[in-house]
Amino acid sequence: MNFGLFLAHRMRNQNIDKSSASSRIIKIAISAIAIGLIMMLIAVATSLGLQQEIKKKIVAFSGELFIAPFENNNSKVSTKPIQFSELNQESWNTSTDIEHYQSVANKAALVKSKTDFEGLVVKGVGADYWWENLNSYLVSGVYPDTGSKLNNEVLLSQTLANRLRVGIGDRITAYFQNESNTGTPNTRYFKVVGIYETGFPDFDTTYVFADIRHIQRINKWNSDEVGGFEVFLKQNVDLDQKNTQIYNQIPPYIDAVTVDKMFPSLFEWISLFDFNVLIILTLMILVGTLNMATALLVLILERSKMIGLLKAMGAKNSMIQSVFLWNALCT
Repeated sequence: MNFGLFLAHRMRNQNIDKSSASSRIIKIAISAIAIGLIMMLIAVATSLGLQQEIKKKIVAFSGELFIAPFENNNSKVSTKPIQFSELNQESWNTSTDIEHYQSVANKAALVKSKTDFEGLVVKGVGADYWWENLNSYLVSGVYPDTGSKLNNEVLLSQTLANRLRVGIGDRITAYFQNESNTGTPNTRYFKVVGIYETGFPDFDTTYVFADIRHIQRINKWNSDEVGGFEVFLKQNVDLDQKNTQIYNQIPPYIDAVTVDKMFPSLFEWISLFDFNVLIILTLMILVGTLNMATALLVLILERSKMIGLLKAMGAKNSMIQSVFLWNALCT
C-alpha cells in the first residue's frame, strides 16, 4: 500500500478549522488556479475562433487559390486576360479536391455620386460566382443579376455607400481609363441593388461587384477571356500541396497563388494572435505554479509537528514529500 497516499487521505479526512488562516489561504490559491485555467481556455478558444472567422471571411471574398497571369497577381487590377482552356484543368481539377471555381476580372475606376467621388476597384463576376459565400455579409438589398442579360446592377460596401452618400436604388457613375490612353474615359452608369459589410477596410474601401461583361467590353476582351479564377477547395485538402500541383500543371506564364500570399498583411496580423495567446498561457502557468507552491508551503507549515514526528520515527524525506504532493493533488 502507498503509505504517502494513505497518510494524505487521513489528513484530508481530519476536521480542520475552516476559519484558520491556512484554510483561507488554500482556498484563495485554489480559486486563483481555477480562474487561471478558465482564462487560459477562454484565451485559446477566442484566438482560434477569431482566426477561423477571419480566414473564412477572406476566403469568401477571394477564394483559397487564385489562378491568373503573372502580370495580374502583382496588382488588384486585371491587366492581361486568360481563357479557362489554357489551364490544363483536366490534370488538377478533381471532384475530390476542388469545391468550386469562378471567373473574375478587376478594373480600377473613379466612381462618382451626386455629391462625392471615390477611387476603387470594380470586381467583375459572372454567372458562376458563388454569392452564397457573402450571405452573412449582405446588409441590405440583393445581389446583382449576373446570370441573365447584361445589366448595370452593382453590390456596394457600406463604407463606400456612406462615403458616396448613396443607398439602395441610387445611381452612380463609374469612369474607367481608356486602354488607348487617349480620348475620354469609358463611362458606365450603375444602379446600387445591394450593400455588404465585412469589417475589413481591405475589402470595404476597395471593391464594388458588377457584371464581368462590363470589364470585358471596356478591355476589349472576348466573352471567354477573364482576369483570373478563384478556386475553393474542399475540407481537409492541403492548400500548399494543391497549389504546388496546380502550379506544376499550368503554363509558365500563369501563376497560382494561395490566399495567404494574396493578403500577407492580414495573415501576419492573424499570426500575432498565437503570440498573444502564448504570452497569456505563459503568465497564467507561472501564476498557477506560484499559487500551487504557496498552497503547498502553507500545508507544510501547518503540519510541522507531524513532519517532526515522522522524522523522529525514521521517515525519509522522499516519503514525507510524497505525502504533501498527494495531498496537494487531491486538493
